[in-house]
Amino acid sequence: MLKKTAIALGLLLTLNCYSQEELITFKNTLKTSSSFLKDVLPIVNEKNDDVSLFLIDAKYIYGYLLNDKFEIKSELKSEDRSRMFKTIIGHSIKNNNDYRIFLTNKSHDKFSTINFSYGTDESSIKEFELEKDNEKFVQSVSVQNKFYLISIIKYSSIFKVYSFDDEGNYSVNIVEFAINNVIDKKGKRAVLYDLMPGLYSSNSLIDIKKINEKTPSSIEIASEFVKLYIRNTDIIFSFDENTNTTQTVTFNLETFEKKVNQFTKPLELAKSNQKKTNSFINDENIFLIASTDDELVFRTQNFELGTLVKEYVVNVNDTIAFKNSPIIQEGGAYDSYREMDKTKKFLRKITSGDVGVSVNSYANGYKIVLGGKKEIRRGGGGMMPMGFGMPMASFGGVSVFFNPVYFAYNSYVNTKSTYVNCLLDQNLNHLEGVFPKNEFDKIKDYNEEDRFASQIGETVFKHKGYFIKGVYFSESEEYRLRKFSN
Repeated sequence: MLKKTAIALGLLLTLNCYSQEELITFKNTLKTSSSFLKDVLPIVNEKNDDVSLFLIDAKYIYGYLLNDKFEIKSELKSEDRSRMFKTIIGHSIKNNNDYRIFLTNKSHDKFSTINFSYGTDESSIKEFELEKDNEKFVQSVSVQNKFYLISIIKYSSIFKVYSFDDEGNYSVNIVEFAINNVIDKKGKRAVLYDLMPGLYSSNSLIDIKKINEKTPSSIEIASEFVKLYIRNTDIIFSFDENTNTTQTVTFNLETFEKKVNQFTKPLELAKSNQKKTNSFINDENIFLIASTDDELVFRTQNFELGTLVKEYVVNVNDTIAFKNSPIIQEGGAYDSYREMDKTKKFLRKITSGDVGVSVNSYANGYKIVLGGKKEIRRGGGGMMPMGFGMPMASFGGVSVFFNPVYFAYNSYVNTKSTYVNCLLDQNLNHLEGVFPKNEFDKIKDYNEEDRFASQIGETVFKHKGYFIKGVYFSESEEYRLRKFSN
């Protein structure tokens, strides 16, 4: 018992020791236009830790290249000549001086690249399309300063991976999975195309959220049925629409080795229409959650081996013995923050919506959030989507494609969910103590200090092992970066 208490105390002391410091405040000296700032794009060089900040107004793009000490080492000004392509989907970096941004159009079937060269103070544009009419854009990733575009052949289990070189030219590799090695939500054999989300929406675009395991994820993101994880050069898709089985599809961006895993979800005997289920991958484990109005099961299995690591069961008349917070409901139509006492109400709330589990690992264990989200009706009767109120700029920088950290931050601070917080040690045993704040909480708390800054110019991104928030002060035309670490 003493050992467990000591571990818990050490965890809390570690997690609560947050710091913040100003890294740089600089004036946008390149700006000559009277247009207001529309967006800010941060790009981190993974090889030397330089940061390129692009400040964008209606007419120009202003680029500032900062070294790892956040000193300005170069700058450039360029016109935005690519009005058709408004959504940024990724970047690549050549020779530490050339930063290439990749964009797509509204239909995600035509693409453009803009190369910004700090060495020559020039920019150039190149356009391209998917190779075939029968393929659809799935997602994009930037790994080790290289850009990859992933598409899928319609009605198949065939991915196409477009790999781009330093000049913006691509080569294509095929990743073909066996037909009918996955199942759909009804348990029938299917192809991977059938599992893609958003195909039957009004715009029929595939919509998959990217997960960074080292970044806090809101219940809104964690409760998505399809998620994409990036682990070095491995891409992992998880599919959770089937309430009895989690399916994962993995392939490597360089070797194109591939595999499919399946995990049986808890409460497998419960009727599908009476339960909600989901999963989350972190470290070597996959975390599975299943809930009905009467019961919740939270199970951890080894991701590679499938072996059981730990399981918690909560019945409707139980207290949640492993929680470290009250039952919390945020983002209600009339009350933005409420606390509940009864497990019965918690189970009913999360099972009536989409259930999710979010996991963050720390030095001494895991921070777990268990809960669910339910879309809230606005006054006009329409549904309020996840992330309602996010500052979305026309250039597309606040995007699940380009800066998923900022997307995750906005979702986290604007959450509309019911949840409990839990602390577990490295063996998944419960730790006593107050649930500590994470970096997003700290940034949210500090927002009051930046209340005079323009929210359009706001960004959040990760650099080395900490988070950085950027804000723009329109009156002085200054931009500030502030570091948040634990």
